[in-house]
Amino acid sequence: MPEDDPRSPVLSRRAFSAGALSLTTALAARSFAFQPTTQPAAQPASLSDADWLEDQARRVVASSLLRAGETRGPYTNSTPFDLHVPGGNMGYPAFWVRDAAMMLGADLISAAELKGWITLIARTIRSADWNVRDAVVVPAFFVPDHINFDGSACFYPGSYESGDKQGGPPWGKFPPLDDNFYFLHMVHEYWRLTNDLAFLRAPMQTASGEMPLIDLCDRVFRAVPSSFPDGLVTAGDIDTDNAKDWGFCDSVFKSGSLLFPSILRSIASHQLADLFIALGDDALANQRAMDRGRISLSMPDVFLKPRDDESKSTTSEAWLHSATEVGNQPDVWGSAFAVASRVIQDEAAARVSRALVRAFRDKTAVRDGLVRHILTTDTKSNAGWQKSVSPVGEYQNGGYWSTPSGWYIAVMYVTDPAAARDMARDLVRTLRSWLRDDGTTRAWEWSNPDTGRAANELYAASVALPWITLKNANLLTLLRDD
Repeated sequence: MPEDDPRSPVLSRRAFSAGALSLTTALAARSFAFQPTTQPAAQPASLSDADWLEDQARRVVASSLLRAGETRGPYTNSTPFDLHVPGGNMGYPAFWVRDAAMMLGADLISAAELKGWITLIARTIRSADWNVRDAVVVPAFFVPDHINFDGSACFYPGSYESGDKQGGPPWGKFPPLDDNFYFLHMVHEYWRLTNDLAFLRAPMQTASGEMPLIDLCDRVFRAVPSSFPDGLVTAGDIDTDNAKDWGFCDSVFKSGSLLFPSILRSIASHQLADLFIALGDDALANQRAMDRGRISLSMPDVFLKPRDDESKSTTSEAWLHSATEVGNQPDVWGSAFAVASRVIQDEAAARVSRALVRAFRDKTAVRDGLVRHILTTDTKSNAGWQKSVSPVGEYQNGGYWSTPSGWYIAVMYVTDPAAARDMARDLVRTLRSWLRDDGTTRAWEWSNPDTGRAANELYAASVALPWITLKNANLLTLLRDD
């Protein structure tokens, strides 16, 4: 989208500033303005909960497709690639890297479309630092936060600005620290689907010239700052760097070693090792495998802590904390994701699982199958993050989301299958309660049952990611009749 386009909105996760809070109600109302590209067929009345969840995942993901050259409302995809935007209501009218990556892992996205995504993203990557303006820097080989429909790159949340007005307070000196790893996830997923080694070796056009895709991937991996020898992703002072650890916390301030992007770095190191093995490069495969090992070994020591009301000698339950400095609080999403992705295993995983079960039963993290980022019992900032743009109970600071529900359910299953079954059924019950007249769930991005607030319907990650997670964990049986 052109930089001076008056239609450029400032909405929700990617633009949640203090002055934008009043947009929540308007966004909820706006969500009815667009109809899905593909109108879904009527649902069979006899679908089990498991089959219904799959049907809804397919419906909502299909609604978010904007083909090359297609126009929907005021928006035209003028890139040569088919794209999936975050949701079918066009509440986020651009291509978001992390949202797109969260649609992968099943058969919702074709390999051909995925190849287009990789090509489009690569074209935006620079081989030298871009000094956007004073105290705003896009480091070399960083991946953008989102890409406008004209192919221009927005490296920061907060707007659809692709020029020198992007970034800075409150969005950070540097771009979010997760998108590089989501790009690598896309490349690995394409290779998994196709075994296309030629594409990995082929020259890839970037913003600065050409390089083989596999070389670009390794530079992208190494661009994100990490500490030695533990391999954990790090960020500096919140006043000078204000790094955003990942896009679902881009209204939150954190510093020190960072949990969520460290999990993503561990996953990406394993995926890169796979690619190097397939290409016959054992030396680089070993390097990336060592990165994975260092992160996995250090993560429990750095982030895993007993519950606040347990003594240090009690080992039954524990949370992974989100950061080591600002934001040093139990991270509900990050704890679930670390175990669900097998970065945290064995007894540490069991301790996290038991903590999640207790928080589910006590309703301190979960309501109606939806998950908060932060515990209602957190004392650091009155059940909210230590420092956040949004007030407690809103959005990323205490809103309830279904995006991480699959992770949460899968991790509870480790120690309490009954709790996992209960939550899975709660989730489907909630999604069914949001049904539209066309038979598709509204799939709100976030909501709060205590305030009645809900924002941004037809949000793909709200239904697709839980289904993909449960499917790949072989846990859809939790939703089938006994």
